[in-house]
Formats: sequence, structure tokens, C-alpha cells
Amino acid sequence: MHRLSLKEDTMKESNMPKADFLMSILLIVFGITVMVTSINMPRFEEMDANPYSVPGVVPGFLGAIIGFMGLVLLIRSLIRKGYKLGITGQTVKNWAKEDSTRRLLLTLGLSLLYALVFIGFLPYAVGTVLFIFAFILVFEYKKGTPLREQKQMIWKAVLTSVISGVSIWVVFRYLFLVNLP
Repeated sequence: MHRLSLKEDTMKESNMPKADFLMSILLIVFGITVMVTSINMPRFEEMDANPYSVPGVVPGFLGAIIGFMGLVLLIRSLIRKGYKLGITGQTVKNWAKEDSTRRLLLTLGLSLLYALVFIGFLPYAVGTVLFIFAFILVFEYKKGTPLREQKQMIWKAVLTSVISGVSIWVVFRYLFLVNLP
């Protein structure tokens, strides 16, 4: 009899309520976080600004929509008994061994490095160039292949990160008139 691999097993339709349950919680938390952050944004009341033109209106509205849709997804997953996750030590071990988990954790680590270290301590363009370069290098580096055979990939990473990082800074600074940190 054919045994499904973990990847095939997790993508089955019967597991979707569990995935919906977890995702709904993340969406609700994210939506509430966006709304609270939007409420705390400057309102420019001292400048007699139109209340509909303050910076937090659109993000707050979008946060409310995301939170509401997360709530709808939560209710649907509860009806389908998605709260029965069936998490065991073995399922956690299997999840931790997956290549996609490693990529997720690397992405999270690089993003935290960018947000907590690069931004604020380095000029925005420099931090962004370093982040893009590190991201490309981490995900394109071929373990076991000599470095001299990967020179082209490294040069492409340098070129891509410099063009992208500087372009992002220029667009925000001169097109959108936003002073980045």
C-alpha cells in the first residue's frame, strides 16, 4: 500500500480545517496589531488636518478587514473541528526536519536581523543592500560546491542587492517623499 509522504499528508483536504484554524488566529492577531498601531499613528490635529487624510486610516481599515476575515475563517474552522490539531512529539519532529521549515526559520531570522539590527543602526540603503545580499546568498549558495564555482552567483547577488536596495531607497525618498531611517 502506498504511504503518503509528510508533505502530501499535510496538503490533504482533511487537514485544511486545522491549517485554517491556525491561520485564522494569526490573521486575527495581525489585524488587531495593525489596527492598534494605526490608532497610535500621528493624527496631525495640531495642523487641523482632515480626519480622513491621517496616515492611520487606510492601514487601520485594512487591519479591521483582515481581522474580520480571520474571524470568519476561525468560525468556519471551528465548525469543521479544525481545533483538533493532533500535535504529537512525532509530528513536531517531522515538521522540524522538513526543508521548508528550515527555509521558514532562515527567512524569519534574516528578517529579524534586518528589522532589529540593520534598520536603525545602519543607513536604510546600506541595511537593505546587506539584507538582500544575505538573503540571496543564503538561499542560492550550493553546499558542497566549491566557492570558486559559485563566483557568478555571488556577483549576481552583489549586483541585484545594490541595484534593488538603492532603487528602493531612491523611490521612497524622491518619488514618495518618505525619509527612511
